[in-house]
Formats: sequence, C-alpha cells, structure tokens
Amino acid sequence: MLTENQKIELRKQQEIEKLKKRQERYAYLGILSEYQLYGKKQLQYKKLNPYQHYLFKRVLHGFNIYTKEEKAQLHWDKKRRIKKVWCRAQKVLNHWKQTICNQEVNTWMEKTFGNDAKAIWSIPAKEILDNYNNILTLKDLGITYEDVILKFIEQGLLPKNFLSLKNEVIKKTPERKSKVQKVKV
Repeated sequence: MLTENQKIELRKQQEIEKLKKRQERYAYLGILSEYQLYGKKQLQYKKLNPYQHYLFKRVLHGFNIYTKEEKAQLHWDKKRRIKKVWCRAQKVLNHWKQTICNQEVNTWMEKTFGNDAKAIWSIPAKEILDNYNNILTLKDLGITYEDVILKFIEQGLLPKNFLSLKNEVIKKTPERKSKVQKVKV
C-alpha cells in the first residue's frame, strides 16, 4: 500500500511525463513553428468555413468527396491535379505516421530497457520506408485534424493563407453538353 506522499509523488511524476511527451512531440515534428507563426490564433477544425473545409477534404480524401456525376463532369486536367495532390498528401501522412511510430518505439524501448535500449535497438526517427504503408489511424497516433492541416500547410498542400481564407462560393462544375449529336436512323 502506498502512502499519501508516495501517491502525490507518483501523480506529479505522471503529469511531468505527460508534459515532456507533449513538448517533445510538437518540437520534434515541427508543428511548434507553425503554432508560433500564427500566434494565439486558435485553430479548430470545427470552426473552418465551408470553403476551407472543402479544400482540406479535397486534399485529404481526393475524389471520394465527389459523386460519380460530379467526377464525370470534371475536366481531365483538374482530375489529374486532384489525384496528384491527393497522392502527395497520402505520402506525407504515411511518412509522418512512420516518424511518430519510430519515435514511440524508441520511447517505449527506453522506458522498458533503460539506457541500454540504444545498444539493443534504436530506430532513427527520420528513417522511413517509401514502400511501407502504415495502417495505423490518425486517432491511434493522437494526431488531430488541426495537426494535419498545419502539416499540409507546411508541406505546401494547402495554401499558406489557408487559415485566413474567407468563405467563398464553391463552384460546381457546370454540366457539359455532349458535342456528339445523335444521328437519327
């Protein structure tokens, strides 16, 4: 049985560990610089305007935001650009998830084996494999949509002024009339 002083000391130690982990995560992943760039302006996914939401979802989900009819009406060049940006976004997210996993494995190894962990096994956090597809979800890794938005801005997948974009009308692709006329027989 633990005394009250020991329980208080354990709680303090857990809180300190939480803060260290959070600080390392933001400092390590480069998100801190984005937060410093925008100051005290709080980024909340639920407070994005419809235009910002549309741009973010298009980068994150690609063609899955369009219906079959809308996709069929898109110009071939726009389809190519959407696919290119979506593939790049998936690659960025996959690399980011691998980096976080490597960091978590190293942290776990250090906690489990102490200072001898590096002699046993050490994965460089920046070491990533292009042909490996990380299947962990963003939620499993503790990544929020706000973090993803900042990462996309940092990587140039979303515009630098994304957070200051005003609500614009999302232009639907107008229906194109077929140039081929049906021949009556």
